[in-house]
Amino acid sequence: MKYLFLSLLFSFLTIQLYAQHPAGGGEYKHEAVECVPTSLRIQIEEDLQKNIHQLKASGKIKPGKKTRFVGLEWPLKQASGFNYCSYFGISNFVDHNLAYPNQVLDYNCGSRTYDLNTGYNHGGVDIYLWPFDWNMKNASQVEIIAAAPGIIVNKYDGNPDSNCNFSNPNWNAVFIQHADGSVAWYGHMKNGSLTTKQIGDPVIVGEKIGLVGSSGSSTAPHLHFELHDASNNLIDPYTGTCNVPTSWWNTQKPYYESTINAAFTHSAAPVFNPCPAPATTNQKDTFLANELVYFIGYFHDNEVGQVATYTIYQPNNSVFATWTHSPPLTYSSSYWYWTYNLPLTPMLGTWKFDITLLGQTCSHSFEVIDPFIAASTSDLEKSKMHVYPNPVKNWLKVENPEYPIQLMTIYGQLLFNTFSESLIDVSHLADGMYIIKAGNQYQKISIQHNE
Repeated sequence: MKYLFLSLLFSFLTIQLYAQHPAGGGEYKHEAVECVPTSLRIQIEEDLQKNIHQLKASGKIKPGKKTRFVGLEWPLKQASGFNYCSYFGISNFVDHNLAYPNQVLDYNCGSRTYDLNTGYNHGGVDIYLWPFDWNMKNASQVEIIAAAPGIIVNKYDGNPDSNCNFSNPNWNAVFIQHADGSVAWYGHMKNGSLTTKQIGDPVIVGEKIGLVGSSGSSTAPHLHFELHDASNNLIDPYTGTCNVPTSWWNTQKPYYESTINAAFTHSAAPVFNPCPAPATTNQKDTFLANELVYFIGYFHDNEVGQVATYTIYQPNNSVFATWTHSPPLTYSSSYWYWTYNLPLTPMLGTWKFDITLLGQTCSHSFEVIDPFIAASTSDLEKSKMHVYPNPVKNWLKVENPEYPIQLMTIYGQLLFNTFSESLIDVSHLADGMYIIKAGNQYQKISIQHNE
């Protein structure tokens, strides 16, 4: 008997867990533009040289210690109050192939960088916000922090931060010199978000110096992080087959950091509007019986062949649905969605949507509620609808209704809908509690055939 039970259980799990094609989604791409145009780069280098000279003369900057190693921490963090499982993706690394165009080489001998036919070779690391980059930028969701301690040696602020092309050369940025004389550039910041500290002031590692924006030559909110040594030579902080020096990161992230950015529920698929309009996310966390729910996973660096497992849990922790999916290609950022109708008589309470990939799990909770509870208190208080008799046996009369009139189960399952009638036959319904909705007015009724 024990083995029969286990066999049946295994069969059930086999039926429930299967690879399933998504209803939609795919890659989310970012356009490559000249992050630091030549005119801006010349201005930056002239300003840095002048400022550093003055700070050395005033004693605010000590001579660089060439033997000291400056290790870098990650230059971004999620602001307090936000809880995406991850909040970024990487679109570009430093280009080590100085030929152009379309002749690129990143530190790992790959092509995750770009050049332009103008002769521009990308000289930094582009870290973009994901998902819903413009929404995240407008909400000040991602902070730029000092990757290493140092002295502020330059700042630019006051420039527009919702740019969508490369015709805006002036950006908002902070430049920090480290103890070894190297200088980190933090560019494309949000207007007015920069630290109030001035040129010559010290910062510590992890200190907030601004927010991610899209100022300067930019088509989406992102951080352009660029590093130069004490002799102003461009440094790629990553080490790999095509860049053999020691990594500048205290903990270097992998070339592909396959990560779940978010697991969300929606009423419809998100709409990514043209730059710089925020996305129409259609996010929703409260649902009724039989309602269609979009379950969406958002990823960065999701590699071809990697298997993600999606699971929907009911309030008692039982599995409502589970399935797996592998992307057809490797994408720096992607999203995939599936749709499910909730049961006609669902468990009310907190449900959970989990995505698991490579040992990491990203969770999102949503509520399935009684539609009577969903009605606002003000709607209930101003209701002029009169329903009688209540309890009712066979026929229900609604006076002073706003149309349409709907009769629902307490789970929100629609049983009757009319734009004209106000007399409802309930003789075929089972005894129990139901809900009448007329316009924005709600009232609970009890059907008792034997009373």
